[in-house]
Amino acid sequence: MTRILVVDDEPDTTRLVSLTMERAGYEVIPCYSGKEALTLAETQTFDLILLDVMLPDLDGYEVARRLLTRDTPAPPILFFSARGSLEDQQKGRALGWGYLVKPVRLSTLLDSVRRSLGEQTG
Repeated sequence: MTRILVVDDEPDTTRLVSLTMERAGYEVIPCYSGKEALTLAETQTFDLILLDVMLPDLDGYEVARRLLTRDTPAPPILFFSARGSLEDQQKGRALGWGYLVKPVRLSTLLDSVRRSLGEQTG
């Protein structure tokens, strides 16, 4: 089963995104901080990471940088954040597979997840 790590410090957002992904047939592991995400990524294998930018300890960009510089290949990283400036979006796309601005339609998020995983959408 395809495994997705959902990283967001907002419990309601994490629950909603996790439920949406689970209903689409994915196994979801939620976490709420950058450090927790790095620990999970070191000890488990994920096919995709959905990553918020604004986290309480490390921002999502730093989490992505650390994931991309470790010895094992990082899975695709899809940013989703309330920070919607052009600069933020460019920074996110440089480190990941895509950048979605919250609030985002769940159908749009799911389509982006499927594209990031190389699946057909529609």
